[in-house]
Amino acid sequence: MELRQLRTFQAVVRHRTVTDAAVALDLDPVPLALVSAPAHPLAARAALTPEDLKHERLLVNVPECSFWMVGNKILGSGPKRIKVGGVPVMRAWAEHGLGISLLPRFAVADSLRSGALVPLDLPLMDLSLRLVWREDREALPGMRDILYAAARP
Repeated sequence: MELRQLRTFQAVVRHRTVTDAAVALDLDPVPLALVSAPAHPLAARAALTPEDLKHERLLVNVPECSFWMVGNKILGSGPKRIKVGGVPVMRAWAEHGLGISLLPRFAVADSLRSGALVPLDLPLMDLSLRLVWREDREALPGMRDILYAAARP
């Protein structure tokens, strides 16, 4: 992981622009998996494209979720987004054949091993995450705990 000192940082936070000295930490890439129940019609198909998924039910959380955002980038607007809750709920619904889900591979590893889920054959990028915080706010209660937790392997 790389800790970077940024001279200036500009972000839009709740429709307000914030510019200040900031520090950033690039986290390790998070491999993703697009998964479905084994009986899903697309489970046995090879070389899927986003077009193949345009009529599917994509199980999601909220639009601010990084998995939702990367899903928009990979899949476009095609699949119908079904808001079901957090990662465990998305995984469980996919296991029961209620849709497909784009999740971090570590979150579905056990389900893939057991055969409760299968990966769909669509090329995926890894999710890249960067934590950015204002340097003058590092001493706030809890901030160091968050940074140390994020930096742990």
